[in-house]
This record gives sequence, C-alpha cells and structure tokens, in this order.
Amino acid sequence: MSQELYEKMWTHDDYRKVAPGESYAYRFVEWAKPHGSITDFGCGTGRGALLIAALTNSTVTALDFASNSVDRNIRQLINFRQHDLRQPIMEEVADFGYCTDVLEHIAPEDVEKVLGNIFVAARRVFLAISTVPDHFGPAVAGEPLHLTVQPHSWWKEKLERIGIRIDKEQEAEGVAFFYGSLYANGADYMAKSGLNVEMDRIRENIKKNLESEVKDICPHEVQDTHIMLLAGGPSLNDHEAEIIEFGKNGGLIVTVNGTYKWLLDRGINPAAQFMVDAREFNARFVEPVIPSCKYLFSSQVAHEAVAKIPKDQAFLFHSGETELVKECFDEYCKDRGIQREWYPVWGGTTVVGRSLVALAMLGFRKIEVFGWDSCIVGDDHHAYEQKENDSSHIVEVTMGGRKFKCHPWMIVQAHEFPKIINFILGPIPNFQLSVRGDGLIAHILNHAAALAGKGI
Repeated sequence: MSQELYEKMWTHDDYRKVAPGESYAYRFVEWAKPHGSITDFGCGTGRGALLIAALTNSTVTALDFASNSVDRNIRQLINFRQHDLRQPIMEEVADFGYCTDVLEHIAPEDVEKVLGNIFVAARRVFLAISTVPDHFGPAVAGEPLHLTVQPHSWWKEKLERIGIRIDKEQEAEGVAFFYGSLYANGADYMAKSGLNVEMDRIRENIKKNLESEVKDICPHEVQDTHIMLLAGGPSLNDHEAEIIEFGKNGGLIVTVNGTYKWLLDRGINPAAQFMVDAREFNARFVEPVIPSCKYLFSSQVAHEAVAKIPKDQAFLFHSGETELVKECFDEYCKDRGIQREWYPVWGGTTVVGRSLVALAMLGFRKIEVFGWDSCIVGDDHHAYEQKENDSSHIVEVTMGGRKFKCHPWMIVQAHEFPKIINFILGPIPNFQLSVRGDGLIAHILNHAAALAGKGI
C-alpha cells in the first residue's frame, strides 16, 4: 500500500463514485448511537464523515493518508488531516471511531499495527471490512488494492487475539461488520469483580438472620414524603449545612454505612439506616443504636450487626440477584414446614442502589441523594475515613466527554446505575430521583438527559 498509488487512484472520477463510508453511516449511527467526538479513520471522499456529522450533530475528524482523497466540494466542510494509519495517532482519544473500506487495503503484516492504532485512538470503533477482492485496482492500476482478503471469521479472530472486545458483529455478503473497543467498560469490571467475603460466610449470615425472626420489608402504599438519602462520597461534605437544616426541620434522612455516624456527629438522628455488607467488622455502622431509627439489613449482612438491634427496629430485605437467598429461604421453610413470603429487592451490588429500590418498595417517590459520587474527588474516596476502601488501583474513566478517577468498585456501581434507572425505578409512575453534586453518577444522569433532549 503506497501513498503515491492511492493519490493516483483518487485522480480517477470513477474511483470516487462509490463511497462505502457514506453507505454505512446509517448503520454506524444505529449501532453506536455516537455522540461527542468522532474520528473517521481512512475517510476517502469525506462524504461519510460529512453525513455522520449531519446525522449526529457531532464533531468529526477525518483522516486519510492520501492528500487528495477528499472531494473538493467537501474539503472545507470537514476537519481533514492527512495521516498514515500505520503510524500512531497522536490526537486526543475520540469517543467513537469509524473505519470503513480501509483494513482490506492494509498489507497482512501491518494489519495488527493498524488495528492497534485505531482502537487506541477511539474508545469505541465501528468497522466495515470488505471480504472479497477488488476489481478496480487490477483494471486501472494493474495490481490489487485489497491486500488482505479474508473472511469474517479471520477478522474476528484477529480482533479478539489483540484484546478487542467485540460488542456487536454481523457477517454480510462481502462485508464483515464489527463494533467494539480496546478500552474496558463497566461490564468488564463486573466480570472481574468478586465478593469481598466467602460464600460460606454469606450463607451463614442469611441463615442466622432468617432464624432471628426479624421482620421482612414488604410493598407499601405510595407516600408523598420527601426524603434525603446520604451516600458516603466526598461531595457529601459540600452539602453539610443543607442536610443539617433539613434534619432540624423534621425532614426524614436515610443513611447507609458510614453516613450513619457522619449524621449523628452533626446532631441529627437518621430516620433509617441501610446495610448490605456481609463482613463482621462493618457492625460498627450501627453504633450507637438509637431508639428513633429503623435499621434495614440485607439478609446477607453480618449477623453481628443485626443482633445489635432491638427486633422492633430491625427489618430484613432480600437480594433478587442471587439464587443463594432463595435456596436459604427454601431450606428455612422446609425445616419448619412453613411458608414465608418474601419480596426480592433488586438494585445491584452496592448499598445505595439497593437502598433506592427498597425505599421505592416502601412507597417513597421523592428521593434526593447526596454524596453518591462513585468517583474520587481530589484524593478522597469518601467524605470521612474508611480505610477498607483505600486502594492504590485507580482507573481513569471517560463519560460524556469528562474524565473521572475511580476505584474498580466505583466503576461497577456506575455501570449498574443506568440499569437500575431504566429497568427498576424509571418505570415506576411519578418516581422522582435527584442526585446532588458533580460526581460520576450525577454526570451520567445529566448526560443522559442531554442526549434525550437531542433525540439520541
């Protein structure tokens, strides 16, 4: 593949007639729903880049190593840069990449290098690769232009071998379509995340908590009460005065884990405290026990915590995400020859998501969340010291054009959040959720609202 050859090819009007980049633009928009910055890798005529910019109202950067590839009437309408894809792309990483009718033109020995350069330069990439020989090159230039003619399966194996996650693919006649990324997403962290305690310990907790005869929560009538839910992120401290004022005026404030003590230290009693962690040392999150508070525990919570609470103040809720809960319930009821009705609470792996769903089950429809950042602010992961969450493993996450520093568990929480909204809380009539602050969770909400306003 030589620059001189392609600059010669672009002098032929017939070579410009068909622009695959233009033909596949609608498929790219349908698959990727792109927004933010987009790079067209090997833009050819530029007609594809121009159409994508019009369809998405996004900034599109068009790259090609032939200086004369772009149509004259388009050149001034797009951001064109001459670049050889065999060389690293030293640009700001784009949100989306688009590469059509390019990779089959790359010599086999350069394919992996070019793929690596493209997938490093864009977080999510759409590929359309011809899997058949070309006719124009032999007829006009006396040599083929498609240097790597391989089937869909060959390209798939190549992508996977260099570590690219394929999110979508389609094998069509003469064309292989792929959409994927070299960058990790929330699902990748979900797959690698494990429990922070042995399964036997969780089973033991569930068994003991069921045997303690603590009442289960159940669905309640809808109520109009506005409540504050306090998560432990650093931005919680930014709203301290507002939270204290709300509490002094009789507002209901619900806490989770360490925000219980955070609120007590400021002279305000929580109306309720939520816990989901199975580890014994987290029993400290209910100290001191106060008579006015209700304590809501996931059935997997360390029994040492549940045992501290008077039975008229304690309640259990049960995860809907694990078969272990059902197994323990079945065993408990079989041993006693009874039926015990229970209501699964979904909501992901962290305490805030689970608390939101449980509160919705209890009838609350107006919930304002503080401190739900799911990111590091400055050097802090919490509004207070919480050593078990100290970690040197920090990952930079990009969301909607902004970058956040996160620990892996924060990425998992952020990944779960849209699912909780879309499939659990969103369908509830008149459910109103506000996430205060400027962290990752609030940004996800705001960014989604902005995209919805654009019809995306």
